[in-house]
Amino acid sequence: MLVGLKILFIIAIMGGLIAYMGDKLGTKVGKRKMSLFGLRPKHTSIIVTIVTGLLVAATTVGVLTITSQSVRTALFGMDQLRADMNRLTTEVAAKNAELERGKALLEANKKELADRMAEIEEIRKEVEQSRQELADAEAAKYATEAELSALQASYDVASKKLAALEATRASMEKHIAELQKTQEELKTGIIHLREGTILFQVDQLLTQAVVRNGLNHNDAREAVNNIIEDTNKLVLRRLGVEDHGETVVYVDRQNVEVAISKVEEAKTPMVIQVVAAGNIISGESAVATIQVYPQQFIYKSGDVISTAVIDGGSNAQVNMLRFLKQVNEQAKMKGVIPDSLSGDIGTIPGDELFTAIRRISMMHGKVHVEAYADGDTYSSGPVHIKLRITQVTDTGKLIKSN
Repeated sequence: MLVGLKILFIIAIMGGLIAYMGDKLGTKVGKRKMSLFGLRPKHTSIIVTIVTGLLVAATTVGVLTITSQSVRTALFGMDQLRADMNRLTTEVAAKNAELERGKALLEANKKELADRMAEIEEIRKEVEQSRQELADAEAAKYATEAELSALQASYDVASKKLAALEATRASMEKHIAELQKTQEELKTGIIHLREGTILFQVDQLLTQAVVRNGLNHNDAREAVNNIIEDTNKLVLRRLGVEDHGETVVYVDRQNVEVAISKVEEAKTPMVIQVVAAGNIISGESAVATIQVYPQQFIYKSGDVISTAVIDGGSNAQVNMLRFLKQVNEQAKMKGVIPDSLSGDIGTIPGDELFTAIRRISMMHGKVHVEAYADGDTYSSGPVHIKLRITQVTDTGKLIKSN
């Protein structure tokens, strides 16, 4: 736009300037009535005016040509410009065609890219599925390995149990053979029972011992076996047979194992008793059982076991025996182990008992009787009993004691 304004400005200036000069020249020629080429002044003035107009146009074009590249191009480079425009038009058309081909190729590439993306997505899904299948296979593998390990462990445990059962079966077969042998001996013993001498009655205490607590398995087994051996020696002595290592006392193996376990697990000293399982006949084997009890301190010497008020007079013996039964039950409740044969828990000298009965029979009215322990007593017993007898007055006061 600035170039156009510049051209207009130059045209206006040049046109005005040349017109002014032409007017002045024409006026001057007219006044002087000048003649060119023998023409009349009027015609000369017209020719001057025409020449002036031509000069205005030529000068304007020249100035514009000098001052403006666009004018020069318009005047002298139009053909080149037209050729360039045609060339550029051809190139633009070629570029447009190439652009169209590029667009078509781009669309084809986009479609191919979409197809490739679809294939990639399908492949990704297949990969994810393969990964999941691989993870499932790994999990199944681990589960199978764990199951195999469990089965192997179960097989090992079953093998050990089978070996233990085989050992138990062999032990039981041996034990059955021993029991059969014992049965035969018992059958033979029944025959001898009618003729032989009974050394020990059924449930009679053969031996008794106290073992300390805190023993390990081997020590507990040794302690129980020692007690059985001592019992065997005792029976041999009662049979009047010299001890040459032969066994005459038999204890059930399971009974022995239970006794060993109790001794091993004990928190306090334990009392072990070997009791006759049946009548032991002279010349026959002795079948016995083992009983285990906790050894506890029951009575201190002088502790009162039981007291009662009984009637004196003729019923003294009956009342005294009833009182001693009460003493027996009281001591058993405290934890004293009774004799397996008689059920008694203690002893009292016979002469003291007869003396006490005689004294009570000579008393009239109520008599206070007190039984106390003569010496420290443990659960293994027996309780050594002493009696204290006191006459009771009508007012309930004790007036005499021994």
